[in-house]
Amino acid sequence: MILIPEISTVLILVPRTGSGSLRRAVLREYPEAMQIYRHMEADGIPYGYDTWRRVGVVRHPIDRLWSLYRFLGKFGGGQHDPAFVAALRNSVDRPFGEWLIHNEIVFTSPYDRANRGRFWPGYACNHPIPENRKSQAVYIRPDLGTEYWTFEHLDQLAASLGVTMQERENATTHDPAPALEQEAEAYARSVFAWDFSVTGAAQCRAASR
Repeated sequence: MILIPEISTVLILVPRTGSGSLRRAVLREYPEAMQIYRHMEADGIPYGYDTWRRVGVVRHPIDRLWSLYRFLGKFGGGQHDPAFVAALRNSVDRPFGEWLIHNEIVFTSPYDRANRGRFWPGYACNHPIPENRKSQAVYIRPDLGTEYWTFEHLDQLAASLGVTMQERENATTHDPAPALEQEAEAYARSVFAWDFSVTGAAQCRAASR
């Protein structure tokens, strides 16, 4: 979540929706912009700032989770704690369809996975749910009036914020998600019904049966 005083806007950063590139563009352009949380949901906007324009990006749910799945397999480096890195990498040590249904590891959480009592407030969120169970509606909260743009219109959103995006540093390759078996397809349709409806995706990439 980024507060942008210059344009009275709150940017909600949904994981794997181009949020990193958009975040960097905003912070380059606006000196007063403040990233107070990495992936806080729209219902976590601080008092007073909730009167500003709020905006975020929504991506096809299977594409987003496939991107996250591949990202986690290579996750690491930087300032991340080794226990955090290991937990996320180990979570994807199984086929995508199995991870989609059964993953229990939360991607964004301020709590210490090494059990040493540490806490990172910048990673706090109101709904620490595994991403394979967390509709983007939980991040965006359309019922609160958040304006959302589809991933395909990311550049147009950037332009509406008065910024220009550069090359995406954390982008994964454009390989399509593998076909889903019947159980995984039914699961995705149930959990991500809102996500499918707003991205115009009538069908999952289902395996032939």
